[in-house]
Amino acid sequence: MWDTFESRLEITADLVAETGLRVGMGGEAAEPTASDLPLIKDAQGNPFIPGSSLRGVLRSHVERIVRTLENSAGDGKGACNPVVEKEWCITKDQMAELRDQARREGDLWLAEQVWEKSCRVCQVFGSPWLASRVKVADLHLIGETTVEVRDGVSIHREKETVANKYDFEAVPAGTRFRLRIVAENLDEEERGLLWLGLRELERGHIHVGGFKGRGLGQVKLEKLAIKGLDAADPEALKAYLLRGEMKPIPLEEADRWLEALLTKIGAGGE
Repeated sequence: MWDTFESRLEITADLVAETGLRVGMGGEAAEPTASDLPLIKDAQGNPFIPGSSLRGVLRSHVERIVRTLENSAGDGKGACNPVVEKEWCITKDQMAELRDQARREGDLWLAEQVWEKSCRVCQVFGSPWLASRVKVADLHLIGETTVEVRDGVSIHREKETVANKYDFEAVPAGTRFRLRIVAENLDEEERGLLWLGLRELERGHIHVGGFKGRGLGQVKLEKLAIKGLDAADPEALKAYLLRGEMKPIPLEEADRWLEALLTKIGAGGE
């Protein structure tokens, strides 16, 4: 899937926080005077959302829907469980067996086997054995924002009393981040899989960051736009290589990608 350059999509949007939003840096605060649970920040000290974090929640949401529609995982269908190794579409033991065979059959055979045995979602978003064809850039702040420090408590589950008090950082509702996704060499149904997740994100059905159970992390997309390139079109390829130009794609066309995906997998996923 990477030996030639066939197509490219670039999707941009504003990701807007509808409630407070926090993507934490993990671990304890480095500064003694900092919040107990600080936000992750860039080199300029501004909060941002790592592209890997957004891609993770986007993928997880897509997996849930695909499993509902297509109940088998592997061989180009369904969605395996990336959290449990024995439920991967290709486990480590299976991959070791394929590599042993590849000593006789060759690397091209191995690549074909990995591709054919991978589930629908892994073929697009990647796996330990496949590179992702969807790249999400870090989402940096648009304009300025404040950082709120909020109080929190943890409850002792047996005594039902306060076990610990702490504070945490969050950005307020209305904060905007710039989203940019690049996807390469996707066919129509694979584009539909990506578009499925983006439409859900646009509608506010996917929450981002921590403390979702407390109401944080509700987001939506605004100013959603798509540009694309089909490398089979010589003039379009020339314009892209010389000037970086790609043609705008109407959102209605993207909705047809999703229709093609749903037609392919059908209800029940036989």
